[in-house]
Amino acid sequence: MRIHPLDLAIVIAYLLGVTALGMRFRRGQQSVTDYFLGGRTAPWWALAFSIVATETSTLTIIGAPAISYGGNLTFLQLVFGYLIGRVLIVLLLLPGYFRGEFFTAYALIEKRFGHKMRAVAASTFLITRAIAEGVRVSAIALVVSVVLGTSEKLAVFIVIALTVLYTFEGGMKAVIWTDVVQLLIYLTGSAVTF
Repeated sequence: MRIHPLDLAIVIAYLLGVTALGMRFRRGQQSVTDYFLGGRTAPWWALAFSIVATETSTLTIIGAPAISYGGNLTFLQLVFGYLIGRVLIVLLLLPGYFRGEFFTAYALIEKRFGHKMRAVAASTFLITRAIAEGVRVSAIALVVSVVLGTSEKLAVFIVIALTVLYTFEGGMKAVIWTDVVQLLIYLTGSAVTF
C-alpha cells in the first residue's frame, strides 16, 4: 500500500509534535506534587478535556455512532453519559480532591472506605485500563505500521515508547496538556468529517 507523502508527514508530525509538547513540561518539576499533580495549577476545563480524552478516543467517536446506527440509536446515550459524568466529576469531585493532600484517588478511597476498597478499585481500574489501552494502542499502531511501512509490533513499540517518554519526563502536566491537544484534534476531525 502506497501512502501519500502528505499523509506520512501528518502522522510523523503528530507523533513528534505530541511527544515534544509533553517533553516541554519536564522543566519546572520542583517537587513530587508538581510531577504527580501538575503543581495543582491546571484549569478545570483542561482537567475536563483530559478526563474526556482519557476515557474516550477516536475509537469511541467512530464506534458509538456506528453501533447506534446499526441498532436503534439507544447506544448513543453513552455519549450523553460521558458528557454529564465528566462535567460532574470536574465540578463536584476534583475540587475536593485537589484541596487534599492525596497524590492518587486511591489514597482518598482508602482513607474514606478502607484498604480493601482501595485494592478493589485500583485492581479494577488497572485491569480495565490495560484492556482499553491495549485496544487503543493496537488501533493507532495499525495506522502507524501502514504509514511508516513497519511491522505492527514495531509500531506498538514506537507508540508506547513515545507516550512513556513524554509521560515519564513531563509528569501530570504533560499528560493533561497532550490530552487537551489530542482531544481537540479528534473533535476537529469529527466536526470536519460531519
